[in-house]
Amino acid sequence: MFSTLRNRFGIPGVISVIALVFAMFGGAYAASNNSSGGGKATASAKAKQGPRGKTGKTGPAGPAGPAGPAGPAGAKGDAGAAGSNGTNGSPGSPGVAGQGVKSEIEPPGIHCENGGFKLTSASGTQYVCNGAPGENGQTGFTERLPVGSTETGSWFPPLPGQRLVRQIVNVSFPIPLAAGLAEDHTLVQGEPNFATHCPGSSSSPSAESGYFCAYGFTVNATVGTGTLGTAGGELEIELGEGFAAAGGTWAVTG
Repeated sequence: MFSTLRNRFGIPGVISVIALVFAMFGGAYAASNNSSGGGKATASAKAKQGPRGKTGKTGPAGPAGPAGPAGPAGAKGDAGAAGSNGTNGSPGSPGVAGQGVKSEIEPPGIHCENGGFKLTSASGTQYVCNGAPGENGQTGFTERLPVGSTETGSWFPPLPGQRLVRQIVNVSFPIPLAAGLAEDHTLVQGEPNFATHCPGSSSSPSAESGYFCAYGFTVNATVGTGTLGTAGGELEIELGEGFAAAGGTWAVTG
């Protein structure tokens, strides 16, 4: 019988039939014991695990989870090794030897309106120009009063202990004249031609070129010019009776 079952169902089939039979008998035995109210009895049959099937295909990836918190800062790393030195640059071109700065006078014209100097060197050419000429200045002390220059002074009669009717006032020129003055070129304020050749005043005396002008005041007195040379001369004062006075300034122009 067993060989017949084996031939019909094969070894796996036979094992399945046997297991089924045991299950049926075990179940019946358990049912009869339970109905009698006697002791507890259980029966179970464990089937043999079949062969494991093939692994299925990998399913799709799930959604990305939330970002985690930032981790603590890492420790400071060690200093890296020093880099290698760079290569030297290429040498420069040699300078020009034996060439200094050559200076030449630059005449007035294109580069310098008032002339100057032309400087030539290996760097190129440059011009150093003269400035514009300044105005003619006035000289200081000279041996002779230049023509057209004016010098001034003041005059007052002396104060003698005894009153004199006729007094002489000396006039001295700080800078001598180049030549003496003509007699009609020495004028005293009040004379007919005085205003023509003496345009100044007592506070600002002046005279035309070649003239001597005596400005001033008189009280009961008369003033006249005496001899005037290149270094100066005299004024003659005649005082009247009673109170009399005179004085003033002078100017002479070479």
